[in-house]
Amino acid sequence: MSKRPALKDKLLGHFKLMMSINAPPHKMALSCALGMLVGISPYVGLQTYIAIACSSLFKVPIYPVIIGVNLTNPITIPFVFTLTTKFGMWLLNMDITVKIDWSDMNLKTLLSTGKSFFLPFMVGTHVAGIILSVFTYLLVYYIMKMYKY
Repeated sequence: MSKRPALKDKLLGHFKLMMSINAPPHKMALSCALGMLVGISPYVGLQTYIAIACSSLFKVPIYPVIIGVNLTNPITIPFVFTLTTKFGMWLLNMDITVKIDWSDMNLKTLLSTGKSFFLPFMVGTHVAGIILSVFTYLLVYYIMKMYKY
């Protein structure tokens, strides 16, 4: 039975692969930033297609974009979307208190409760995505300039 590589080894492998891509720092940083933006976006199920389109449109390497898209996966989605929804509520100065009556739980109640979270969720994911993608761009650009160029 083979031993699975540790998270540190996987991250190092991704880093080495990204550093081996022959692209200028701006292109690599833009690629990573687009990956972060698409990865935080609420368009689950379409993120890979959006990433491929962004990679083609901006003529950047696809690998870093896809790595960013994988930020949201079945394990991280609840945490990412909860934090971004809370962030959206803070930005919109909203306080949504949900009282769940389990004895009267039906689709109508579920949809009306979800509807109250839609705007903060959309605002939070998009604004957080923009902020994190700018930070990602600057960080990757700095790393690329420091280690590769």
